[in-house]
Amino acid sequence: MHIRRHRSRFLSALAVATVGVGSTVFVAQAAATGCAVTYSVPSQWDNGFTANVNVTNLGDPISSWTVTWSFTAGQKVTQAWNATATQSGAQVTARSAGHNGALATGGTASFGFNGSWTGSNPAPATFAVNGTTCTGAPVTTTTGSPGGPTSTTTSSSTSSPTSTTTVPPADNPAWGKSLPPADAQTSMAYDIVAKADGTGYSPRAGECSREIHARYWTYGPDGKVYPTWHPPRDASGCSFGHEHGDDPRTSDLFATAKWPYFGYTSEVMMSSNPTGAHRHEDHVGHKVLAVNDSNVIQGDNGTSFFPPQGTTIATCDILFKFHQGTHSPDAFTNNVHELIYNNRCTHKDDNQVTEARFTALIPNGRPGGFGATDCPGPFNNRFTTVGPAVPADSPSDTRSLGRLITDASCVQAIREGKTHFEVITGTDIPFDTNDLHEFWFSDVSVTTPQLTFAITPLFYVLNPSRYYDASKPNKLARQVDLCYDGIRGDYCDAVRRITGQTGQQVAWDDPRSPFKGTLREYRAGGFKVRNSGPTAVYTDVYGRNASTTPFNGSIRQYFSGNHTEQNLFVRGATRDYAANAADRIHSPN
Repeated sequence: MHIRRHRSRFLSALAVATVGVGSTVFVAQAAATGCAVTYSVPSQWDNGFTANVNVTNLGDPISSWTVTWSFTAGQKVTQAWNATATQSGAQVTARSAGHNGALATGGTASFGFNGSWTGSNPAPATFAVNGTTCTGAPVTTTTGSPGGPTSTTTSSSTSSPTSTTTVPPADNPAWGKSLPPADAQTSMAYDIVAKADGTGYSPRAGECSREIHARYWTYGPDGKVYPTWHPPRDASGCSFGHEHGDDPRTSDLFATAKWPYFGYTSEVMMSSNPTGAHRHEDHVGHKVLAVNDSNVIQGDNGTSFFPPQGTTIATCDILFKFHQGTHSPDAFTNNVHELIYNNRCTHKDDNQVTEARFTALIPNGRPGGFGATDCPGPFNNRFTTVGPAVPADSPSDTRSLGRLITDASCVQAIREGKTHFEVITGTDIPFDTNDLHEFWFSDVSVTTPQLTFAITPLFYVLNPSRYYDASKPNKLARQVDLCYDGIRGDYCDAVRRITGQTGQQVAWDDPRSPFKGTLREYRAGGFKVRNSGPTAVYTDVYGRNASTTPFNGSIRQYFSGNHTEQNLFVRGATRDYAANAADRIHSPN
């Protein structure tokens, strides 16, 4: 299988407009307008880049937004998410999607895009929202009849947008506000986070307290309390130091899927087999992806970073949670990780809806070790055996490439100046710290006489904080430490600049380190559902032993749709979840 790599670059840019605003209306009224826009480039490679845009409404509530700006160096938008983007010459227009158009006063919406550039890639100088040039401060304009007096007052508030959200939850009014009821039964996953034993959440000085963190909970299918998604910062302003990816409330599937219940599969395993080996994953590794209206292109097989041009055969909404920590030695041996998968696709030929809601500990390759990445490459079948997996009965996935984790041989290739072929540039280039990345593949299927369900998701982390080195304690080494040994790469150039400016060495868990597992490309991948039987199907925690009736230790799954078989490859998104430095995200994450 050939995978088109894209090069990440540790570059960031911030642009906030500085031009004033005025308006004239012909009915006596007072209207507040105003906006702030944060623009960042978390990833840049030869001739391509990824940008994130945060839009904050500083005026009266709006029901939809249109952001406009002009590029100054010939950049082009090639693909956008969470907004519809068009470009005419240098002028770009990004319109809100259905789920993120309404913004209350102080509300923030985010979208992103991939683009191309040549020569240079400067940030736009100004932005406008709904025709109002953004100044970072609200403006109140009072007008009378035509020709009447007009006065304008500008607020002194210039506070920057935060990543906290104000959308009310759908089913848990206590989310983020209070602890569970005193008589509620709690899960092991929740106890690990909430109890003061230091194994789940251990706040640093200045970070949110354990009690604040414990307010972010939800009920699981078993009625127990589970930890769930929370923003990088609490509404009070304190930071948690880690992130869980996309806000699930932005998904069109949230009304059905509700809050993801972190650690549910481990609880089912423990409850059904209390004397057996159990898998309890660390809290910070739970990551959420939410993508609405993802176009599935005919003939797309996922081998290129950008989707091909062609006919759209389906449109899909994706909401899933996957456990992928890239800071600990856990994945060196343990191949099963919790996936909560929600995908709903509408086929274009007949508008039939195909949907799956699937929760399991899915295998990523073989237990007891991991496979090799493309550094020193190419992708091959080399498998490094490390030790026994937990649980001992972890199933093996031999259809996919499994977990591909960087090891010391990649570091040696960088030191020796070895090169590899870069698809985007069409040239041989040296390996560097951008190649210290991880790919996690899986191939999952559930079948009964009436059901065929298959998915092939891919989880790709460009900036993990660990790599494998058999000579180190726990066989784990830190990328950031390589930066003080002259190793090549943009990430390490940034680390060395910090040390040059401050005189301080950057530790692996320092918020300033670029190696923290926050720059991720998640793809839902291949997707197939054909079900002529009941929509409720029960499996064990590994997604096996499918039955139409529940059994001890089973998980209820949902599969709907019987469309004529199509090869659907569902794209996901590339995000930098540490784009806002104020979130103070650091490893472990």
